[in-house]
Amino acid sequence: MLLRWVLVIPVRVILRPRVRGLENIPARGPFIIAANHLSFFDSVFISLLAPRRVYFIGKQGWLTMPGRKGRLQARFFRAVGMISVDSTSGSGTMAALDTSLRVLREGHAVGVHVEGTRSPDGRLYKGNTGTAWVALRSGVPVVPCGLIGTERVHPAGSKRLYVERFDVRFGAPLDFSDQRGREDDRRARRAVTDRITEAIARLSGQEYVAVYAETVKKRIAAERARESTSTP
Repeated sequence: MLLRWVLVIPVRVILRPRVRGLENIPARGPFIIAANHLSFFDSVFISLLAPRRVYFIGKQGWLTMPGRKGRLQARFFRAVGMISVDSTSGSGTMAALDTSLRVLREGHAVGVHVEGTRSPDGRLYKGNTGTAWVALRSGVPVVPCGLIGTERVHPAGSKRLYVERFDVRFGAPLDFSDQRGREDDRRARRAVTDRITEAIARLSGQEYVAVYAETVKKRIAAERARESTSTP
C-alpha cells in the first residue's frame, strides 16, 4: 500500500494528468471501473489516480517472471492492485470472472478494459461481454472511464515513458441492478456491454468501431506476414 502512494507522486508531479469526475467514484461498497485501452500503463494510471484502490485483472506472466527484475515487477504490479489470472484458456477466463466476483463481494473495486486489448489505432472497439457478465451477476454499479492521450506516454512497442499529459475521465455510474441474474442471457450481456462502451466513447471522444480489436490486430498481423513473404 505504501509503494502505491509513493508511485502516485511522480505520476502527478511529472506527468500532470487531468483527472475529472472523481465525484462519480462511490465512496464505499463494490463497483466496477470499465475503461478504454490505449497504453500498457492504462490500468496502472487508473489504479494510482482513483481515490479508492482498484484491482485490475492482469496476465499471470507479469507476476511470475524469474530473477530480481521479475520480483521487482511483481511487487510493482501487486502494489497497484493487479490480480494475476491465466486467461489463455476458457477455464482461465472463467477464473478471472470468478476472481472479480470475489473481490467485489469483499467490498472492493474491480477495473477492466472492455475491449480486452489495446486499441491498434486509437479508435474504440467493440466491448467483450465479460464485464457485463460480472455486472449482471453481482448487481454492482459500473463507472465508465475514458482515457485520452495515454498512448503518447507509452506508445506501443516503446521501452520508455515520455513526459506527456493525459486525461482520465470518470463518468456517472451505470446501474444494471434491475437486470441482476441475467448474466447467462446473451442479448442482455450484449446490451449492457454496448451501453458501457457508448458511455466510454462519450468520455474519451473516440470513434467507435463495431469490430473486436483482437480481430483487427490479427488481420493486421496477417497482412504484415503476407507482405514480408512477398518482398524479394
